[in-house]
Amino acid sequence: MTLTPPPLRNDCFSLPAGVDWTPVDEALALLRKRLQRVVSSEELPLTTATGRILAADVIANRSNPALPNTAVDGYGFAGPIAEGTHVLPLMPGRAAAGLAYEGAVPAGQAIRILTGAALPDGVDTVILEEDVSLGAAEIAFHGPLKRGANTRKAGEDVTSGVVILPAGRVLTPADLALAAAAGISQVQVYLPLRVGVLSTGDELCEVGEVAAAGQIYDANRPMLLALLRQIGFVPVDLGRVVDDRDALRARLDTAAAQVDVILTSGGASAGDED
Repeated sequence: MTLTPPPLRNDCFSLPAGVDWTPVDEALALLRKRLQRVVSSEELPLTTATGRILAADVIANRSNPALPNTAVDGYGFAGPIAEGTHVLPLMPGRAAAGLAYEGAVPAGQAIRILTGAALPDGVDTVILEEDVSLGAAEIAFHGPLKRGANTRKAGEDVTSGVVILPAGRVLTPADLALAAAAGISQVQVYLPLRVGVLSTGDELCEVGEVAAAGQIYDANRPMLLALLRQIGFVPVDLGRVVDDRDALRARLDTAAAQVDVILTSGGASAGDED
């Protein structure tokens, strides 16, 4: 029988007849479908949760702002204010952040109010102090000024009882500020994934050793371990193993009891050792 060679393709990326590449999107979809969570969760204080993955939705305990307040330093009164010049008598006292004004401000009068202060009863509008002339017990300014000017509504940023951070989110410093403003002190997060990295191949040599003829230094493992650390996983160095089926099986069995995921680097082609 005469041996007939296949057609020459001269393409190292070609596949045997009847075999097709799996598109990346399909491969990723299949991977997501087959993956399942293997780590449990824990509750952490906000100050130690940066970079961790939320295991449950974070729901606001409190609206932010909790009460209507002023966004500027100035003077508060009942709006709106028509066009023209206005002079309003000034109430004694002031409203400041953390120091609520206990009384009410009658219509046609004003009160000194500082940034962040809750609006006293009778106040729904604030004029900037830069736009006011201050007398002994009165202020003068020009209109018009619409009702609600220079104020913030209660719940303008966050409303109590709503989800502010969804499960699965990687927590950022800004997320922690949002949670704190909504009265959250603890969050439920997944334990970090422990990922082992194993290199295979007779040709590999550790950096720092003297490479024999035909050997190469293992560059993949340091890179993969660093990438894992960079994205918040716990990297576990599983070393390297030679091209021996039994030795590889033993190393994988041992690693399976130590980590949640194993990444292998090697066996990249169709050679006998692979």
